[in-house]
This record gives sequence, structure tokens and C-alpha cells, in this order.
Amino acid sequence: MSTAPTTRAERALATRRRMVRAAYDLFCQNGYLGTTINAVAEAAGVAVPTVYYTFGTKAALLSESLGAAIVGFDRWREPPREPIDMAEFLDWHEWWADFETAATAAEALDLFVTHGAAVLRRVGPLVAALHGASGDPDAAEVARVSEARRVETYRTVVRAIARKPGGLRRGITEATATDIVVALFSAEVYQALAVGRGWSPKRCSAFFREILPAQLLNPPRST
Repeated sequence: MSTAPTTRAERALATRRRMVRAAYDLFCQNGYLGTTINAVAEAAGVAVPTVYYTFGTKAALLSESLGAAIVGFDRWREPPREPIDMAEFLDWHEWWADFETAATAAEALDLFVTHGAAVLRRVGPLVAALHGASGDPDAAEVARVSEARRVETYRTVVRAIARKPGGLRRGITEATATDIVVALFSAEVYQALAVGRGWSPKRCSAFFREILPAQLLNPPRST
């Protein structure tokens, strides 16, 4: 059973999360340009100045909506400090500890793909808003930084997998493996399958769990 926030900090965090979720829903429905701060405030049940005081700009709201979609809306706190510590940011994922302690490359990749597919499912509906924000320099910077962080996250994941028993497929470098994950394991691809082709989340996840090990790992030894 959930309990209502009691301290001032807890109430502030609950309000922040409510505004971020409202913004996410509106960005997904109406796009970046079609979403207003007034609409976010109304949907979140707060005053317009509260939104401006907390976030400053609509682009900052987009950034936090994306961040919350990545780590989970109930785990979102506030943007990490710059320059971002990737190790600290990855710790926000509740599955990251299991990934780090996975016994083999295959087990680690399966954990990453299974939980990562859930992230793509949440991020996917924001794709149109991110692409449609290119006319706003601040929002365009959000999209650029987000993509840079995605690449760095995948590079970190690949590096960890490469060092586990089983490692990467023979003849494939960490750089090439990272390129493959960046190209295949994206919110755009997920949306193309889920929305464009009507695939279920289960089928999307199964697709990624089949294609990425085939591309990155050595085939299992026959017995």
C-alpha cells in the first residue's frame, strides 16, 4: 500500500513527478509544439508559475519527461548534475546491479535487452515529440544530448558484456558491437514494430532478445 508524502521534500518530489508525467502524456499526445506550459499545469493540478519555477522552460520539461521515461516515472528525482556520471546514472535502473553481477555475457545481455525493451516502450511515444522539436534550439539540444547519452550507455553495456565469460562474438570489436546496438535497439525501431506493425510488447521484446544475441554473441556450443 502506498503512503502519502509527509515531508516537504517528499511533497515537492511528488509534485515534480506529477508535472513530469503530465508533460510526458501531453508531449506524446500533442507533440512538442502542440504542448503548452498552461496545459501541463492544468493536467498536473498546479499553478502555471509552479511549472516555470520548477523547470524554467518547456525544453527542460521535455528533458525530464524523457529521463523519467527511461528510468521509470516512480524512480525519477531530478536531472543528474553535469557532467553526468554514467555509472551513477545507470545505478538509477533497478536492474543494473543484477546486470553487473550476471555470471556470463549471455545472461547480462538478456537482462539488458529484457529491461531495455521496457524502456523503449516508454520512450517510443516521445519519439515524434523529440523529432518535432528541432525548430526550438533548446529542445533540439535536449534531443542531441539524449542521443549522446544513449550511445554512451550502450558503449558501457557492451564493454561490460565483453568482459564477462563468453564475451562478444569472435571477430567483433566493442566499437562495432556498440554500433549494432545503437542502430537496432532504439525507440524508433520499437515504435516501428509496435505502432507501425501492431506488434505486442511481448513480441517486440522477443524480437530484440533473438536478434541482439545473434549479432553480438558467439553461438552456444552444441552438446
